[in-house]
Amino acid sequence: MASFLITLGFGAATIFFCIFSGVVDISKFTNKKEKQEKLYSSLIKSLRRFGTLKSYEVIGKTTLKFEDETYTFDAILLGYFGTIAVKADYHTGEIYGQTNDESWTCIFNNEKTYFPNPLTATNGTVRFFKDIYKAEKVKSGNVDSVVIFPSKKSSLFTGKINSVISIGDINNKLGASKYTTDNGADISAMKKAIEKYTVK
Repeated sequence: MASFLITLGFGAATIFFCIFSGVVDISKFTNKKEKQEKLYSSLIKSLRRFGTLKSYEVIGKTTLKFEDETYTFDAILLGYFGTIAVKADYHTGEIYGQTNDESWTCIFNNEKTYFPNPLTATNGTVRFFKDIYKAEKVKSGNVDSVVIFPSKKSSLFTGKINSVISIGDINNKLGASKYTTDNGADISAMKKAIEKYTVK
C-alpha cells in the first residue's frame, strides 16, 4: 500500500512538473478548444442568417439515437425541401482531398498534416434520418449531409464535391435549387421527430 501511494505521488508530481516546466503546454489544448468554439459560433450564426432568408429551421449541435445507432451533428437544417445534416471540420489552411481518399491533407504555414476523410463521418447519415422519419410517419422530402469548414482561412481543393463547403460558400452551395424546391416536407413534424430521439 505504501509503495502504491509513493508511485501515485511520483506520477502526480511528474505530470505537475511537465505542465509547469513547459514539457506539456496545456495552453495549446485550451487555445484549440477556444478557437473551435469561436468557429462553431460563427458557423451557427452564418447558418441562422441563411436559414432566416430561406425560412429554414436551424437546430444547433445535437446527438440523436435511434435503435442501435447514435450520430452527433453540429447543425441540422430543416426546410420544405427536407433536411441537411451538418458536420463541421475545424482544420485551417489549404485542404486537399477527394471522396474516396482515406485521408485528406491540410497545409498551413508550410506545415503539412493529414486527417481522416471528413466525409467518412457522414456515412449512413441520410439513411439514419430517413429511418427516423419513416418510423414517425413524417413527410420528410430530401435528406442530405454536408461537411462545412468554418475557418475563413481554409481554402478547399476538393474538386466538385458539393457536400464539402467553405463557410464563405454557404449561400451559394446551400442556395442551390434542390434546397429551395418545396418537396412538401413537414418542418414541424421533422423537428418533433428529431427532438424525440435527441440524447439529453
